[in-house]
Amino acid sequence: MKVSRSIIWNVCGTTFPLLVGIAVIPAIIRHLGVVRFGVLSVVWMMMGYFSVFDLGLSRTLTKVTADRVGTSAEHEIPSLVTTTLVLVATSGAILAILIAAASRIIAERILSVPMSMLGDVSHAITWLAIGLPFVLVATVLFGVLEGLHRFATTSLVRLPLGVLMFLLPFGVLPFTVHLGPITAALTALRVAVAVVLGWITLRIIPGIRMARTWFRRDQVRPLITYGGWLTVSNFVGPLLVYFDRFVIAAVLGATAIAYYTVPFDTVNRLLILPTAVQAVLFPAFATLRTHSPARVVAVFEKSSEKTLLVMFPALLGIMLLAKPALNLWVGPVFANQSSIVAQALMVGVFVNSLARAPLVLVQGYGYARWTGLLHLSELPVYGACLWALLKWNGIDGAAYAWTARVLVDTLILYVMAGRLERGLVPVAIRNTAWMSVACAGAILLNVVTHGTPIRVALVVLAALSCGSLILQDVRKAVLARGESAA
Repeated sequence: MKVSRSIIWNVCGTTFPLLVGIAVIPAIIRHLGVVRFGVLSVVWMMMGYFSVFDLGLSRTLTKVTADRVGTSAEHEIPSLVTTTLVLVATSGAILAILIAAASRIIAERILSVPMSMLGDVSHAITWLAIGLPFVLVATVLFGVLEGLHRFATTSLVRLPLGVLMFLLPFGVLPFTVHLGPITAALTALRVAVAVVLGWITLRIIPGIRMARTWFRRDQVRPLITYGGWLTVSNFVGPLLVYFDRFVIAAVLGATAIAYYTVPFDTVNRLLILPTAVQAVLFPAFATLRTHSPARVVAVFEKSSEKTLLVMFPALLGIMLLAKPALNLWVGPVFANQSSIVAQALMVGVFVNSLARAPLVLVQGYGYARWTGLLHLSELPVYGACLWALLKWNGIDGAAYAWTARVLVDTLILYVMAGRLERGLVPVAIRNTAWMSVACAGAILLNVVTHGTPIRVALVVLAALSCGSLILQDVRKAVLARGESAA
């Protein structure tokens, strides 16, 4: 199992869509207007968030598949896949019917869209509901392929999916600015992805075709037992990330969503590397705990070091250049409304990037109950803080609340990881110290430095320094591999 190679594949599969999004989002905003773009951003978010309705079974399938590969229980994988698909397809169809029936209520009472857009947004939500079962099926198939460590394959599917999620709305705009047709195109894309993944999975696991039954009751309980707590964590976790948009709509109106969404989606997409690492580490920790437990601490430490070195230039860049960058990208109105939001959120994104390793270690070791209870306990406190800070500080308050929650979440996850692997305690202490120094340093430089040229120079220097350290480590690894081969 080549962890570093798998991470590289995952990064490549998610980087290019980010660049496409940066290129086309300004044009989409100009054509749709601020309010419609705000709703479209919610559509994008919901298509991603729908994956949490898989009952935690996709992540469970990743774990149980990784546990069985290369063992005497490998023959169980086909029936586990088909049983999981039946469960999520059924739950997805039920949820789709409920969401479609409530589409007008969601548009009017939750998103608070203007009356003139009510029909358009209702149609968009109906199309979202139609795509829900296909999103869930694709999520499960991604899960089994990751459990088999087929990250090159999943990346080659995610790459066009991520690109087309931006290009399809852009391509529809010359014909209509209504959200219904745009969402219909995105739903068709999700259907196509599910079909492609199904074909790939059948080729990789031909035993699925020969399964005597597609649904085995005896496998439901172990899947649900572990997946149940993953469902809690997978449902509440993204809810903690995204439900602020619904609260912003309720408190400040639909227009404010766009001013929050643009910086949020931009800085949150900087989690490309940590997310890629997380997808690889989850099955890796599940496998290493059984076959090579001594490597767990080393893999954890290396992934944390690389994450910090990659994310620090991004942290410094957003802190020092948020306003001029937003002004250049989407205009002065967005820059004035969103620059502080971007800076506050970037601190949270930086901290959150270092939380990915302890999160997947805890879940990969089978303690999804811990993370589920953590996220459940955070939700009411975060909701109250978000509401209060929105009232006091507008959309800036939403960014402050989100970042504060992420900081608390990260510290608790490190404590959990340290309890499971005592060797991680020194690593956790070092990571927390470096995280604190990096955030404090970036904030201080934002206060004391003036002038765009100086700020650009500092960001370039940080990027070159961190890049140099990463390349040195890569060079050492290549030399060590060559010596061992010799």
